[in-house]
Amino acid sequence: MAWSRLYITVEGQSERKFADDVLQPYFASFSIEVKTRVVLTNRKLGKRGGIMDFEKIRNDLLRLMREDYKPEARFTTMIDLYALPHEFPGWENAQKKMLAIERVEILESALKEEIGDQRFLPYIQLHEFEALLYCDLMQLQQRISGTESAFALLSEEVKHLEPEDINEGRETAPSKRIIKHVPIYERLKVRVGAPAATAIGLPMLRNKCPHFDRWVSQLERLNH
Repeated sequence: MAWSRLYITVEGQSERKFADDVLQPYFASFSIEVKTRVVLTNRKLGKRGGIMDFEKIRNDLLRLMREDYKPEARFTTMIDLYALPHEFPGWENAQKKMLAIERVEILESALKEEIGDQRFLPYIQLHEFEALLYCDLMQLQQRISGTESAFALLSEEVKHLEPEDINEGRETAPSKRIIKHVPIYERLKVRVGAPAATAIGLPMLRNKCPHFDRWVSQLERLNH
């Protein structure tokens, strides 16, 4: 089977490490070579990371697609719904929907139309990367010493919520809840977040996060 190249444009270093450590080896078994890159937010300074405004991610994606115009190249994103800029395509229509999954599907569809390249399969994370960590908070707790009681409180706080249902409020988004109980996480997130998600494992992440699972399933079929 001929190999495909899959460029994953991510929002930050935690997502990049996760994609490199988990998605890259997994998709190799499907003859898909994963190339992870952090979105370029300041071309002059060569700065990458964070979705500062929509034009930056749009221009970065289009530039990449011009650089690799071959049909075996594929492109996707891993960016957060949380704090997504309001000028994002489909934003107004998405806000009319009550369910987050409906909002994110509208935004992904609008992004695909805006980019206008059949090789592009957009993905927006509900509601941010840290949602994946809620599949098994014990993996994160084990990586930050002295936090057993803090994570016990956090687990109690979200016990009735599925990981992808933890919302985009300024104080209740997935990362904000962790930081509220474990403030040091804000400085450690790249060092401990991606390894915790890796330890949880792709099967459990897919089982507990249906939108994430649908994205992975889509990518599995790139060579079919």
